Amino acid sequence: MHKNISYLYAFFGFFMLGCGIVAVDLAGEQAKTALITGAIGGLLGLTAGHFLNRGKRWGFVLGTIEAGLLTMLLGWRAGTYFIRLLGMVQQPQGPETTETAGMAFLLTTAMLVIALLTFTVSVMFGKQVLSETK
Repeated sequence: MHKNISYLYAFFGFFMLGCGIVAVDLAGEQAKTALITGAIGGLLGLTAGHFLNRGKRWGFVLGTIEAGLLTMLLGWRAGTYFIRLLGMVQQPQGPETTETAGMAFLLTTAMLVIALLTFTVSVMFGKQVLSETK
């Protein structure tokens, strides 16, 4: 089972890197935090997946903690983007501003969903993975 979870962490890492790149492509300079979150989260996910694939227990612990922390961070960021979007609906601004904020919300929410799913699967199969690894 630890091999399957390691592939999940690798997918999670590539997804986070991809989302960081897409955020910079869509929003430009305003997406520095998304790029940092995507880059650091992606590299940690790839590292956790690599070492878990080699049977290292700390790779699983790293991936689970990362997914949990990113779930909380991205949940907070998605909430603030949602509140900002609600404010923009009440007081209309330029279409570029609303479009950028909407894309930031959608991208952050996609990252949140994948982080939550990764964390959930990690917790569900934690006992089995910990018994298989050293």
